[in-house]
Amino acid sequence: MWIILVTLSMGDPFVIPYKTFEHEDACVEYVNNSNNADTLAIEVIAIAGFNDPVTGIVCTIKGVGNEIRSSY
Repeated sequence: MWIILVTLSMGDPFVIPYKTFEHEDACVEYVNNSNNADTLAIEVIAIAGFNDPVTGIVCTIKGVGNEIRSSY
């Protein structure tokens, strides 16, 4: 399963809860779709607050041996 990983300037990275995708393309399409910006913003603010700038939002999946594969 593909997940959305958010990285921050000062805080620990986190995964957007309750949002997983079976395929990389579906995850990337969701993240890049401007219609989902409000939903992503609400999730990020709920977890990170207003004061920690986001440095990245990526689609990622854990593979064999806990390696991370990401799509930007």
